[in-house]
Amino acid sequence: MNRAEPTIQGRVREMMRTAIYGRGVKRVRMLQTHTSWVFLTGRYAYKVKKPVNFGFLDYTALSSRKFFCQEELRLNRRLSPDIYLEVLPIVGQAERLRLGGRGKVVDYALKMRELPQESIMTVRLQKAGVTFQHIDELARVIAEFHAHAERGREVARYGSSETIRLNWDENFAQTMEFRGRTIAYQAFDDIKARVESFIKDKRPVFAQRREAGFVRKCHGDLHSKNIFVGEKVQVFDCIEFNPRLSCSDVASEIAFMAMDLEYYGRKDLADYFVERYIENSGDSGLLRLLDFYKCYRAYVRGKVTSFNLIDPGMSAADKAGARASARRYFSLAWKYARKLGQKPKLIVVFGLPGTGKTYLAQKLAARLDAFHLMTDSIRKQLMGLPLWTRQFSGYDKGIYAPSVSSKVYREMMRRGREFLKAGQTVILDATFLREDSRARVAEMAGRLKAPVLFVQAHCPEKTVASRMRRRKREQTFSDADLAVYRRMKRRFAPPPASRNLVRVDTRLPVAQSLAKIERALLRL
Repeated sequence: MNRAEPTIQGRVREMMRTAIYGRGVKRVRMLQTHTSWVFLTGRYAYKVKKPVNFGFLDYTALSSRKFFCQEELRLNRRLSPDIYLEVLPIVGQAERLRLGGRGKVVDYALKMRELPQESIMTVRLQKAGVTFQHIDELARVIAEFHAHAERGREVARYGSSETIRLNWDENFAQTMEFRGRTIAYQAFDDIKARVESFIKDKRPVFAQRREAGFVRKCHGDLHSKNIFVGEKVQVFDCIEFNPRLSCSDVASEIAFMAMDLEYYGRKDLADYFVERYIENSGDSGLLRLLDFYKCYRAYVRGKVTSFNLIDPGMSAADKAGARASARRYFSLAWKYARKLGQKPKLIVVFGLPGTGKTYLAQKLAARLDAFHLMTDSIRKQLMGLPLWTRQFSGYDKGIYAPSVSSKVYREMMRRGREFLKAGQTVILDATFLREDSRARVAEMAGRLKAPVLFVQAHCPEKTVASRMRRRKREQTFSDADLAVYRRMKRRFAPPPASRNLVRVDTRLPVAQSLAKIERALLRL
């Protein structure tokens, strides 16, 4: 290297100087990943690619970094044209670098409008600042993006089972050195065996999806760290460096976002995202591959996070955090792998308002990795209302009129049927007041040859009254009050005892109730 040419360390040090960015910049902060440095100046952010080669990505040549900066600008303008501004050369010698202008080019920086870091969805997830309305908007934005995304023969070839197998072979090869460090040997072997078997068995499904046009040039890296949540939801930082990773079945993209929400403990948001994307796109077929692609996305996150352990620029503290995060991702991938090929079940959690059935269903969904479908949510979706909007105008009136309720139950049954047919375990959460409504659910499960378990949530009226008082101070999907509870109680037809019925007193610790339900499921 010419002594006048800055070293990588010198280049980073120069980029931390405020003077390089012009007037008004008083402070520079740096963020880094295994592939890039991002310099934050308050108004603008400047992204510089690291000269690294990970096989699936090669930024070692200056020409490559220039090309991929330009590609990143072009592709990200599809979703966030107001964030991505221009590519600037970094010019100069030794310790005298500047952005733009004439001179010897030593690197390139992608200039972006800086958005507040506290608005990144990951940060907001950790502070319970992501709402169902945000997820609704995200699902709509992504469904519209996919509808117009590039497709065709050249794109479709990346969705073949051969390419999918190649992607996995690369994953396994690149994580061999991390066995025993971030992924257990047993997990590695089990995931590999299950994934390879699934790819072989589902060749016709992959082919059908490809021929139907569901393989498109996607974002490629759709997770919460690449989403801003402010006045509107904005998606940024798509994959520009490898079409094999950005061209995929849209199911893979949806699985990535759902997996990420589950990683941060928000399975309720993950289920809602999938549900709303399907309603916006009409693509219920993605459910057949959802767990497979969740496994793939969790594994890739475990892999790329593990790469930080061999990055000499990472501090010991950062490496320790990366190790813990990678282990969590690989653990999640193993959980999804174990679901591949499992027989789906139908669980009906029912009971009167205020008895705690929705809370129980949410906890059960997380425990079993099942989809949670509830009438309180579907009702407002069908009426075009925000989930948290209270729209109660009286018992059997307005959006709770019998004709509307019948439509809501039919829609819940339709969605439940689609999920079960795709191999997904489903939890239906509704009052199911009458025996005939429960019989229709059992009949549906029978036609699909899915085991069904009914879980009745109950508790004394004084407990319901206490919960209803708290409900007025909290956000909830339900509009029911104590008067509604009492009217519905008079109409409720308790089911007779049977082997596929479990009654749960929701005053008991939820862990005890979940264990009781799991024991009953094993007997089916």
